[in-house]
Amino acid sequence: MEQTLSLSEQYRRQLKQIAWRIQYRNKVRIRSEQQSLHTLTESNKYTPYHMEESYSHILLQELIDTLPSAQGKHIIRGLYLHQQTEAELAEQLQISQQAVNRWKQKSLQYLSQKISS
Repeated sequence: MEQTLSLSEQYRRQLKQIAWRIQYRNKVRIRSEQQSLHTLTESNKYTPYHMEESYSHILLQELIDTLPSAQGKHIIRGLYLHQQTEAELAEQLQISQQAVNRWKQKSLQYLSQKISS
């Protein structure tokens, strides 16, 4: 059980690193579009925090969409965006929890390589 938790924690940390890199790239984009952001914030409809959060979410979705497997995409979205457990996903996809874990490992490794390159 402890080993599973430590693996789970490792994957969460890796995903946080990926998300941090995405947010950094997003901030660079935002700086280049400063004028349009200023217009949106003046309307009091959006705050800069909500806009950055929305951009991060969009960039994370784009990154997940680069995964080559539909099942890998589904598993990563379920685990990290929808806060589902491996057991819930295994039941939903009618595969073993071990298979979900293997898909998760492969997908996170692919995403990590994608961001590093």
